[in-house]
Amino acid sequence: MKKRVLRFLATALAVTTVFVNPIVSEAGSILPAGGDTNYILHTETDFKIMDMVYKIQNGETVTIENAAQMATLTKVGYADYQSAGPICITEGRMTYNTYWGTEDKEVYVVALSGTETIVDNQTTTIKEDLLSGFELSNEYKTNVKNAIIDRIPAGSNIILAGHSLGGMIAQQVAADKYIKDNYEVLNTVTFGSPLIKGFTREGMVKRLGDTSDKNPFYSISTFLNIAWQYAGVNHEDGGYNGDSSAAHCDSYLREDVWGSYDCCGEKKGSTLWVQTGTRMLTLNFATTSFYTSLYGTTSVARTSIIPTQTTAACYDLAKKAVADGYITEDALAKFTTFVPATNEDSVETEVSEVMESEVEESIDAEAEETAVVETGAVESMDAETDEAAVVEAEAVEAETVAE
Repeated sequence: MKKRVLRFLATALAVTTVFVNPIVSEAGSILPAGGDTNYILHTETDFKIMDMVYKIQNGETVTIENAAQMATLTKVGYADYQSAGPICITEGRMTYNTYWGTEDKEVYVVALSGTETIVDNQTTTIKEDLLSGFELSNEYKTNVKNAIIDRIPAGSNIILAGHSLGGMIAQQVAADKYIKDNYEVLNTVTFGSPLIKGFTREGMVKRLGDTSDKNPFYSISTFLNIAWQYAGVNHEDGGYNGDSSAAHCDSYLREDVWGSYDCCGEKKGSTLWVQTGTRMLTLNFATTSFYTSLYGTTSVARTSIIPTQTTAACYDLAKKAVADGYITEDALAKFTTFVPATNEDSVETEVSEVMESEVEESIDAEAEETAVVETGAVESMDAETDEAAVVEAEAVEAETVAE
């Protein structure tokens, strides 16, 4: 019976990964449109992610007040938006209310992106979905652990956040003995992720799941701890009407859906006259490090990430994204090619050259046309001359016959 259950779960996880996760890596993401740096943004939430990429690139200090903003940070690690790696670590401070007053702590935020199969040799594949879903060790989890050890001093406070597979790995890291012995895991927040290592995780864990998203239920806990699997999800309805892939991709970045949850996933409210859900992060993106997660190695990518560009086809969507607050005017100008702000001289030169070329071609065409006309006229004159000669000869011949 147990083997039958495990086989069923493995099949469910595999089917979910094959049919949902490939969509996750495409739907709502930046897809190539004719070149390595020529991209189209498909949804407004893409602009929100790229706005954060812009802030990271420029080393800005930002305040993250709610879960939607935290979810945005976890999705920056997808290769659709940059190529530095799926593991992102940033220094900052967290403030929040307690029964004894306001707490203020230095923290390191570890943000993890989820399943992605478009990067060669990256440990974010179906294999990791299955291993993590069965709460087994895997190389993505190992690489995250190595990145933490490399980047974060022992004894530091850690906040883990992850989308999809990234949220599953975050829970595994929060339950890792070495991490718990050497760091203080304060919070773990996941977006569209199932329950993993429920009994051994350190710190407060919050799992957020859109009502249309089926991914928060795909792990072994659905069979071994079904009550916790379902009751442990904080649900909100993003209006996707059962479209799991769309909800999984876009819901968690929407502040109209998740703005009532703080950056660590606790819903805002009050308990015994103490305001809860008040956690707020101030992050210094100048300290951000990205790590690759490849099979057999973890490498640091401590350079600034380079934002890609959009095409003119996104202009209307871009204007709407600015109006709705998904991206700033500065970031829009940075990422879009349809703003005529560069290479004006070369463009004018090219236009001038084209115009000159067209004039020359026109002159040549006119000359050819004139030559044709002149040739035609000469041929016509010659033909008329020949015809006159023939008529004259016929007249002479007629006179001779008459005589």
